[in-house]
Amino acid sequence: MNDIQELTIKELLSSNEYRIPIYQRNYAWGVGETTQLIQDIADYAKDSPANNYYIGNLIVFPRHKDNSLYFETIDGQQRTTTITILLCALKHNYSKYDLAWYSKVNLSFDHREKSNLTLFALHSNPEAINYSVVNANIMAVYNKAWSIVYKICQDKEISVSSFIDYLLNKVIILRISVPKDTNLNHYFEIMNSRGEQLEQHEIVKAQLMAPIKEDQSAMAAFNLIWEACSNMDRYVQLNFSKTTREQIFDNNGTESIKITFKDLAALYSKNSVLGNEKNHSLMRLFVDAANNTPYSKPWEDGTDKDQSEAYHSLITFSNFLLHALKIIRPDNKEVVLDDKRLTKIFKSVVKSERDAASFSIEFIMKLLDIRFLFDRYIIKRKQDKWSLKKLSPQKADKDKYYYKDTFSQTESEDDRSGQNRNIVTLLSMFHVSAPTQVYKHWMNASLYYVYNHRNTNASEYAEYLWNLSKAYMLDRYLAVPEKKVPFETIIFKNNGKSVNHSKDILWSNINIDEYPQKGEHVENFVFNFYDYLLLRETNDADFEFSYRTSVEHFYPQHPTDKEPMDFNHLHSFGNLCLVSRGMNSKFTNNLPGAKYENFGDAKAMKTYSLKLKSMMNTIKKGERWDETKIVQEEQDIKELISKALSSNEPFNAL
Repeated sequence: MNDIQELTIKELLSSNEYRIPIYQRNYAWGVGETTQLIQDIADYAKDSPANNYYIGNLIVFPRHKDNSLYFETIDGQQRTTTITILLCALKHNYSKYDLAWYSKVNLSFDHREKSNLTLFALHSNPEAINYSVVNANIMAVYNKAWSIVYKICQDKEISVSSFIDYLLNKVIILRISVPKDTNLNHYFEIMNSRGEQLEQHEIVKAQLMAPIKEDQSAMAAFNLIWEACSNMDRYVQLNFSKTTREQIFDNNGTESIKITFKDLAALYSKNSVLGNEKNHSLMRLFVDAANNTPYSKPWEDGTDKDQSEAYHSLITFSNFLLHALKIIRPDNKEVVLDDKRLTKIFKSVVKSERDAASFSIEFIMKLLDIRFLFDRYIIKRKQDKWSLKKLSPQKADKDKYYYKDTFSQTESEDDRSGQNRNIVTLLSMFHVSAPTQVYKHWMNASLYYVYNHRNTNASEYAEYLWNLSKAYMLDRYLAVPEKKVPFETIIFKNNGKSVNHSKDILWSNINIDEYPQKGEHVENFVFNFYDYLLLRETNDADFEFSYRTSVEHFYPQHPTDKEPMDFNHLHSFGNLCLVSRGMNSKFTNNLPGAKYENFGDAKAMKTYSLKLKSMMNTIKKGERWDETKIVQEEQDIKELISKALSSNEPFNAL
């Protein structure tokens, strides 16, 4: 047996047996990871259909039992399980592609019967599944997998058949068998202690620094800015030493950039305030990575450690580099918000520039500028709450800083008028609708807007975001196929405004259609947009957008001891809402009355979407949740959405 084998996904799923040992953690992937996996495959199916896509490694330990061989899965179980779930979803939802060869599941879990029963039932007959004994994670991914494929294929303008064909025949996994005498405990110890490999953004850094390598002062200034921008979970000003910060930024080191790159490099050449920087050639980077040698960061010298708060960025530095590049070169079609292609994209852009050294200097200064805008105008996560704040010097002690709402009305007070909250709500509406880190077009649009509107106020920024949300609805998610507008056109050509009209809305897009069968292709953004409309009416102080990714039928698809509802009413938007993955598993097949009795207490209701809260309140008032109510509910929803999308009145905040 070869130690390393290249297997197509079809070969992986149609031969041999794979078992997940009990010492491995249970299946833990969710909709976000699954969406990313499908997006990656679809990207390659669209852009490089003739080339293989290597999806990663599957580390296995060959074992024999009862004269048969099976592979104990050591590493790669999350990806392999997800692909298995995905094939089950495609098998039952897309009859146009012949998957008859996929006659059995060849993956199982040792001593995890619930997981095995769920996986085997999803393969054989998901309609007959017993929801009381399912693995919630596996079920949640299955319920969304088909709709994710369907939506991504639509966005990429490829057929589902092309996607499946590429998945089965061009996606390659490397199956690596460890020797039979391997000490598995020692193997795990090595795996868990291995050093991190060189990251793509470090290679990009070397590419950009190469044209200025003869100028040590320029190299040092470039490296200083790059390293400061790379720490995404800390406001960028605080990633510089106090002395350098005040030389770069206005208002005691908190406001916009006041220094040129030339002056910053000259500052380095005159004194040692910027520190001693070594030559970060590409070879040096590889040597450091191999030796696990960390770089000395400007913020690791003990300065300002008590000044920083725990904020969590929505994207990584690699993603941010592409956002900045797209803003700087918006007309370059090769620049896409997909960090898998980070080095390839930058290599192409640098090659196309007439003066590579000038581009490197332009890029690093604009990177710092856009990072400053990112910290101020893009939400972060802090202690499970959304935050939109800016850094300000304290009046009593200019050497100390505090965080205040970006759109506060006074120098010392946080926002009292609700404008900051409204912008946080709009931004979080976009984010939770598509929480993966790639292709965050809304973020690119927001950054592009503030980059070009430096003095924007709360009303102007909110109005831009509101118009952008209307464009998402009219030009993307509720548009007839021939009138769909690409995201880049919405952002860079149409200035975030819609070109379609409410009279052209394809209302079937808010329902789950019979075809694709059992497919949930209602966009999460549609649910969240409607919640925002409800919020404008109710101004519910408890509500905030969160990661609700599961589509729930308020009247269940498979009610216990009761006949299912007519298909059209069951899958109507009036009967649908978004819930968290955990709540989806709790609701199971409960009828609306039971859902309210079990989960309608005041504390629980604070965490629900406003659409679900409205449904619960219907039951609370003693009304029936039946076909008549659902029809009326959908009609009311259409009227509210139509009114919002057709109105040309000035935007009204919360």
